Amino acid sequence: MKKKRFYNDKKRNQKWTEPEQGRKIDFADKYIEGGSSDKFDYKRPKKKGYSADSKSRNETRLKRLIVFVCCVAIISVGYTGMDVYIQRHAKPAMSSYDSENIDGAMSDMQVGFFAKMTDGIGLDASVMLSSIMNSTQKNGYSAVAFEAKRADGTIGYKSSLASVDTFSAVSFAADKPQQSVQEMLKNDILPVAVISCYMDNVVPAQASGAAIMNGKKVYKDADGNTYLNPDSDFAYNYIKDIIVELNTFGVTVFVLDNCNLPEKISKKYGDGYEKLAKKLYSDIDSNIKLLEAVNVKVSKDTQINDLKALKRLGNSKAYIIKTDLNGKAIVSALQKKGIASFVIK
Repeated sequence: MKKKRFYNDKKRNQKWTEPEQGRKIDFADKYIEGGSSDKFDYKRPKKKGYSADSKSRNETRLKRLIVFVCCVAIISVGYTGMDVYIQRHAKPAMSSYDSENIDGAMSDMQVGFFAKMTDGIGLDASVMLSSIMNSTQKNGYSAVAFEAKRADGTIGYKSSLASVDTFSAVSFAADKPQQSVQEMLKNDILPVAVISCYMDNVVPAQASGAAIMNGKKVYKDADGNTYLNPDSDFAYNYIKDIIVELNTFGVTVFVLDNCNLPEKISKKYGDGYEKLAKKLYSDIDSNIKLLEAVNVKVSKDTQINDLKALKRLGNSKAYIIKTDLNGKAIVSALQKKGIASFVIK
């Protein structure tokens, strides 16, 4: 059977393409603007001014220049804003006062802080603490000071020390001191613990071996206050243990108050800030900063003379200022005088 073909030869040898049109393409046509040229093109006068390609290149360069300038401006504004933020929210500056000991311990550094004194009970890691921190920042303070060990011998925070529990010394205490300290640090607020070292009306009444004695009786000053014996190992360890416990909470700055015994008896015992601080620095295996408290009073009526009497202190002292002046006013006045570290009580 013959196979059926799907094509035939009816139109064989007939042209099916379109007729050629135009001219022969020259080799250099693709390089000529508009695509039209001939062998006499080089004789034709050239157009003056910039070509389309030149204009395009210039526009591109201009755009890139504008983008570059904008980037530089944004980066500059960003760095400026960041610098302002850091200055406003920075933690208190600590700079070495010894240029040859830049990598020295914290004990060798100058610590600057403007602290507001608060009751220990306010450190609840909740509503009261939030109120304290807001007030602190609003009035220009950079730190919060609390009486960890008060002048009457009571302890102002919830302690787990056996010695503190033995003497039932805790009174009106911060219920959550560790959480409160961490919360302050998160908000760029420095926690400062104030400790009354030797004046103590709690321990001497129960442990005469750690107390200053007057014969067989516990010594009392004119105001009826009793004192721990600076030469007693028990008394020293009692103070040291409080500092160590607070340090584990995150407190690194301690203002030591009442380091000196009454003038009548001070020469008989090894009291004084220098002796106590030297021993504490030697025995505590962590970076802490101890400062000697200098107690002064600034009254509304005599503020000009009171402020005039204040002088700049060394790197191992801090003022505890009792005043009825407005927070912002006293902070501003002390800053102008160059007072680096103080607690407003």
